[in-house]
Amino acid sequence: MKTKHHQNLFGFMHESFKLMKKRPIIFILILIALPTIYLIVYATGGIKYVYSHTMYITIVLAGIYYGLFFGGLTGLLAGILLGPLMPIDTLTGEMQEPFNWIYRLIMFILIGSIIGYASDKLRKDTKRIEVLMSSNQETKVPNTNYLKKMSETFTSNTYTIITILINNHHNIIDLLGISLYHELIYQLYVDLQSNCKDGVIITQADSNKLWLVVPKEDLDAEINHLMQLLNKPRQIRQIPLYIDFSVGAVLCYEVGLIKNFKVFELSDTAARHAQVQNLPYFFGDQDKQRKKGEYDLLASFKNALNNGEIYLVYQPKIDLSTMKPYGLEALIRWNHPEKKMIPPDVFIPLVEETKLIHILTDWVLTESLIKEKELIHLGLHIPISINISGKNLYDPQFESRTMSIIKDLAVPVEYIEFELTESTLMVNPQDSKNILQDFANLGIHISLDDYGSGYSSLSYITQFPIRTIKIDRHFMKDMSTNPEMHEIVKSTIALFKTLNYKVVAEGVETMDVVELLKDFECDYAQGYFFAKPMESQKITEWLKNVLNK
Repeated sequence: MKTKHHQNLFGFMHESFKLMKKRPIIFILILIALPTIYLIVYATGGIKYVYSHTMYITIVLAGIYYGLFFGGLTGLLAGILLGPLMPIDTLTGEMQEPFNWIYRLIMFILIGSIIGYASDKLRKDTKRIEVLMSSNQETKVPNTNYLKKMSETFTSNTYTIITILINNHHNIIDLLGISLYHELIYQLYVDLQSNCKDGVIITQADSNKLWLVVPKEDLDAEINHLMQLLNKPRQIRQIPLYIDFSVGAVLCYEVGLIKNFKVFELSDTAARHAQVQNLPYFFGDQDKQRKKGEYDLLASFKNALNNGEIYLVYQPKIDLSTMKPYGLEALIRWNHPEKKMIPPDVFIPLVEETKLIHILTDWVLTESLIKEKELIHLGLHIPISINISGKNLYDPQFESRTMSIIKDLAVPVEYIEFELTESTLMVNPQDSKNILQDFANLGIHISLDDYGSGYSSLSYITQFPIRTIKIDRHFMKDMSTNPEMHEIVKSTIALFKTLNYKVVAEGVETMDVVELLKDFECDYAQGYFFAKPMESQKITEWLKNVLNK
């Protein structure tokens, strides 16, 4: 019996310490409040005045937030502070009768302990209710309430969604009983949970149906691994079992479709198709879901521009002769409220297929020029480059809109640079040349981005008013270890230097590559070795620090 009491005491202590770690600020406030209230009572004349009742607040808070052990302990400390350490009257120095302060100390301990016990019990009951609500009572397997709760923690953009149907569950129940069937479901759950990778969520959606959410998009690998687990021989209570499974799977690109269970309709349909067609598994209609996701992205794009979800970051370009920044590239980011960070290579190609690209480019130009004005005002004369789409070049109003924005914001054109890819120029070379020549005549700097990723020839490139060539990042990855790549980059830089182009190396991530680029007399470089893209305020501070060294 004594051992059990000790276990309970240590249990309450352990629970209190766990709660302290979760709420350290309140714990610190309680520690401060105890001596503070003591000083207030002492300064106002002693225990005979009403101010001593303030101590109840501290005791009650300790019990509510930290449970029985700390509630009782706080009552004990409070009783000592306002007991033998506190006179009845500080002016006369008269001390309290032992009976009075001992009785008060006992009351303080009782109040803190009772409130703490009630608080502990409420927390335990709440946890018990959460467990009951989040799991199937017969099988003890998590249910869809658990899935909905866990979906709030999902961070990835792509998931494999799987439905497992037990086709012969009625036969198993009829022959072996419902309790053995429930044991089978639980055994299956434990087996999947222990053999699947971390982060997999498994729930029982129906009596014969399991749902899996796997944070990975390698659908074939996931299904093959799952089928190996499902096809293992199984027995319950030494009774061999035959289980007929049908599996359906789809890829999900939106967390919201998991939260509202819409995506499981697709995986359920795929599983039923496998069942009807007598297939072990079937992949659902992923193309339809992908197109739905793309449409939803485009539908929310304008609002995202207006409410700040879409914003610019800036990556420095470094002059290799001085190792100081000489320019910035404006890059787009989209922090979606549900999908989180959407990669630019996901949403920009979608936007480029619509007229929204004109709205986006105008917005990027405007935001970049506002930032440019800010930098010039601070004495940081650093040009900013923006990326231009081929759709922009062939918009009849693009040139006039662009010049209107530049004129309205009164930014000198020498601080503006347009970057275009090879594929953009090659769609309609003559029109591209005419439009870019107009911009170049006005003083806007033109650069060719991602050189080497397309199929343009030098004879084409020299026809355009391009002043800078940016060599694609994939050439930088193996340059220091691959002799062939080393020579390609070296000769490419030498050729463009001979033709009086400035050369920028993109994707520079190591000092070895920097040293090689210097040896090749490359003009500029850009990449994570120097700096990652930064938001507006951070890039300003970074430029101040670097340029003032």
